[in-house]
Amino acid sequence: MMRAIETKIKAGLQEKGIKCHTVFQMPDLEEPRVVIAFSSKENQRLTPSRVERALNSLGVGEFKAQDKFQRLSAAFLHLEVRLGARTERTIRTGAE
Repeated sequence: MMRAIETKIKAGLQEKGIKCHTVFQMPDLEEPRVVIAFSSKENQRLTPSRVERALNSLGVGEFKAQDKFQRLSAAFLHLEVRLGARTERTIRTGAE
């Protein structure tokens, strides 16, 4: 299932005009996370909040991006994003 989400993220960002180089899942038992790599040269005006808004518009879940990019190399910007399931609001009854 995670492979399908990685593919959807990459294609969805591309549709929004955000060039994404790589999307890969981070091993984490408590909450699923991905790291997205962007080319430094092709995305000079990109912000983490723009990426988060684009991801949340895909309809595959709720995404929360870090506040800033990590630069692990000169060529790429990396952004860690947490994935959460969309949840239904709790319905309160008069019996409570």
